[in-house]
Amino acid sequence: MGDNHPSADPDALLLTRHFMTDESDDPLLSSVDAHDLPDITESMRLVEQAQGGSREALNELLRRYEPRLRRIVRIRLSTKLRRVVDSVDIIQETYRSAFGKIGTLELRSTASILQWLSRIAENQMIDTHRHFYGAKRNRDREVPLQGPVRSDSSRDESPMFLPAADGITPAEEVSRRELHSIVDEAVAELPDDYREVIMLRTYLGGSWDFVTKEMGRPNAEATRQLHRRARIRLSRLVRSKIPGAVDDD
Repeated sequence: MGDNHPSADPDALLLTRHFMTDESDDPLLSSVDAHDLPDITESMRLVEQAQGGSREALNELLRRYEPRLRRIVRIRLSTKLRRVVDSVDIIQETYRSAFGKIGTLELRSTASILQWLSRIAENQMIDTHRHFYGAKRNRDREVPLQGPVRSDSSRDESPMFLPAADGITPAEEVSRRELHSIVDEAVAELPDDYREVIMLRTYLGGSWDFVTKEMGRPNAEATRQLHRRARIRLSRLVRSKIPGAVDDD
């Protein structure tokens, strides 16, 4: 690769090498692994304690799922809403709401906790959209939900929300975070059914039966086929966004 790109940006080459892993060069597997989700047994214990009134347990539960939830919110947040709010604001409002709704959480599958948090976040986005874009609102008099809105993504990329992974160099950590951002951006651009099957299966960690039911697919095999097609489309889209990554076609 170095011979083909003698003057390429070193950071771009590092990102390309990070993408070209042993995982069949699949950006989704390189960036999002359902097996990286918190242990469900411990999460169930925390849910039981939180529903019994333990605020400490609920804080710990939310902390465990925050990295994945942040990525889900970033995908769901529309371009229009990004003009007035960022994902950190939505997550903060989601957590405030979660404290009063923990009793509604039903653990029916391994994906239940993230699905519950995602739905609260989606409701927060709807409320935020109405707050800023309601037909009868005077936009010139609007006040942001969380103070001044930043014009960059520094809050979204802060160490508080993106803890560094152990055993990797700072340059590799930057590459990892950039890959996450590119993959999330690409997922947001997918057609609705492709985006949903990837969100439910890979980001939420849902079983094939869970995803099939949520999407109303005829059977699990049909869901698997949809997921394979979505991954192929996503891989091509991600490659188009990464300098030096060449499409297989």
